[in-house]
Parts: sequence; structure tokens; C-alpha cells
Amino acid sequence: MVNPLTNPLRERPLPLGSLLNAAGQRLSAELDDALAEAGFDDVRAAHAPVFMAVDPDGTRVTDLAQRSAVTKQAMGELIRYLATRDYLTVGPDPADGRARRVRLTERGWAVVQLGEHVIASFDSWLADGVGADTVETVRTALHRIIAAPPRAGRSPQDQPTTPAQ
Repeated sequence: MVNPLTNPLRERPLPLGSLLNAAGQRLSAELDDALAEAGFDDVRAAHAPVFMAVDPDGTRVTDLAQRSAVTKQAMGELIRYLATRDYLTVGPDPADGRARRVRLTERGWAVVQLGEHVIASFDSWLADGVGADTVETVRTALHRIIAAPPRAGRSPQDQPTTPAQ
């Protein structure tokens, strides 16, 4: 039993997951600020997976969900939100009338362009701060972690899929 007057976790280094989350939150905050400053005050970094996963000629909803590592239902909610705000259009898939194809509007492409600028600026800031080689090493290591087989005792469905790149 743990002594309630001490917390053994306070003596440990911060967990890697907490550090990764904090770094992600920093980029998300910069993206949210840039979007708001550019007049896209109804879009947040939380919508980024949709913008990152759409192909230039449109993408099926199921493919967007898979690329973004979210359920079809969650992707559907994001798509409805963004479509009602003129960032996306949704129509039938020419190859399969039962499927829906999502395309970016001109407004959606403007968000993609702004997001690309913010991400490039953030990556440059990281490279300046810790070195381009370190950034590339961390990026490679994270891709390897995401692609690794499940740890013993964990099922494959507990593992995240690689987000859209």
C-alpha cells in the first residue's frame, strides 16, 4: 500500500506520454490562435485530422475516419460541423453511389494553407531549438512506436493507428 503522505510518482521523471501530450497541446494552441487571428474562429486544432486527411479530389468518409484514427460516427460529426460552416462539401461518390465523398471548399483550402504555414513554422522553431537532426530522430522514433506491435497483454484494437500525414 502507498503511504498517503507521499506520492511515488512525484519522484519519477515526467512520463513520456505526458511530455508528448504537452508538446501536442503547444502546437494545437498555436494553431488555434492562428486560425482565430485569420478569422476562422469556428475551427479548432481538433478539426485538423479532417483537413489533413482529405485528398485534393475528395475522400470517402470511411477513408477519412481510418486515416484519422477515429470512428466513422466521430468523423461524421466533424464533417457535419465543418460542412455547415462551408469548409467542406459532401456528395455522392462517383465510384459508389452508396458512399459519400468529402471535398474541401475554397474556405477549407484556406484553412489547409494556414495550417501548413503554422506547422512549418512550429517545425522550424523546434529545429532551431533542439536541432534538425534531433527533430528527425524524434519523428522517426514516434513513427516506430506507433507502428510497433501491441505490448504483451494488449489487444490490437487498443493500439492507435497512424494518423494521416
